[in-house]
Amino acid sequence: MKCLVAFVLLLVSTQCPGAEGSFNGTWQTTFGPMQLKQEGDRVTGSYSMLGSSCPIQGRARKGRFEFTYREGATTGEGWFQLAADGETFAGKWRETGNQLWLDWLGKRLEAKSGFAGLWSSSYGRLRLVREGDGIEGIYAGEGGSTIKGKVKDGRFEFRYQEPSARGAGWFELAGGAPALSGKWRPDGGKNWRDWNATRVSADPGVTYLVVLEARWEEDLGQQEYAFGDMLKTFFERTPKVQVRRRALSNAGDLERWCREVSLLAEPVVVCLSSHGNSEGLQVAGRTIKPEAIADSLRSAGNVKLLHFSSCLIMKNQLAERLMKRLGDQATYPISGYTTSVDWAASAVIEFMYFDLVMVRKMSPEKAARQIKTLFPIAGSKPVPGAVLAPAGFRILAPTPAATRTEKPAGK
Repeated sequence: MKCLVAFVLLLVSTQCPGAEGSFNGTWQTTFGPMQLKQEGDRVTGSYSMLGSSCPIQGRARKGRFEFTYREGATTGEGWFQLAADGETFAGKWRETGNQLWLDWLGKRLEAKSGFAGLWSSSYGRLRLVREGDGIEGIYAGEGGSTIKGKVKDGRFEFRYQEPSARGAGWFELAGGAPALSGKWRPDGGKNWRDWNATRVSADPGVTYLVVLEARWEEDLGQQEYAFGDMLKTFFERTPKVQVRRRALSNAGDLERWCREVSLLAEPVVVCLSSHGNSEGLQVAGRTIKPEAIADSLRSAGNVKLLHFSSCLIMKNQLAERLMKRLGDQATYPISGYTTSVDWAASAVIEFMYFDLVMVRKMSPEKAARQIKTLFPIAGSKPVPGAVLAPAGFRILAPTPAATRTEKPAGK
């Protein structure tokens, strides 16, 4: 049985969009990446579902592709209608014997974004993102390994940097398939070695909640407690929400775990849980400023929400500074509190907030509005008769890309 999922990481065709009415190329669709080949009115291809290649075939006339598909022992039928610009399609599908039609959408992007996304490579997972007129990213390799370069004549030529080595290399998109083929060699080396990769698809419907949490206890006289453990227990009832709690003791921990976030295929809600003040996040007596937080998240294009379970982070333009530093990577909202919020109040608010986003599938912005309706103390105005002060819950939406005029600082 198919499960409807959000669009996974964008996959780009290595072919230019064909003439109007052509389905040729690679598409990002509701059910994962799809490669189609059209010859005349005949269309054949496959799409990736739960790591398996599923065949699809049929005929296209006047921009409408009517097809049959197979997923293991399951078969079905459907149709796609190509948009006038040839860049998107909208359609329906149903299983054999089922009368209910469901949506199936697809999008094709410009070739310049073809290398961006998450890959499973010869040296661990590799995340590539567009940065200005170039591409940069990280890979598992040794901890803290980075890659950076530009696309020239369809080839991504790069420099790589590992803690104890550096060198050069290149990748090419492999014949229209969701794969990379390439070579690398260390500085001073003569022999080129293979470095290949295949695109990683998200587990359908799964969202990760990653809680990076500092210790709240100040001495042995205080009982141990962790908000992340409470969230993990709460969401055990929902297998599609995967909670991960990791210790946050310094800026290095933040950088490490955000790097791990970027190597997940699934969408991620990041919760930074610690004390905060008017300067930034307080961890083990030190301040992590917004710019450092943004730099840690620069490669994490799969983040759908960044939430601060902390005091005062949404005050004094701290969130705006973080958003500005992210630059073109500012694609998700940031939420938190403008006040020194009561711990219990923030916990109640956040349990419901995360549930609305990850279980009830609301956008973070809509969920934030709903929170203020459900819990009046979440707002900024005193509630008559309430024993708790207003939490000052606030959400900052990302700036539309078309209105960004400044390049990210520090790059």
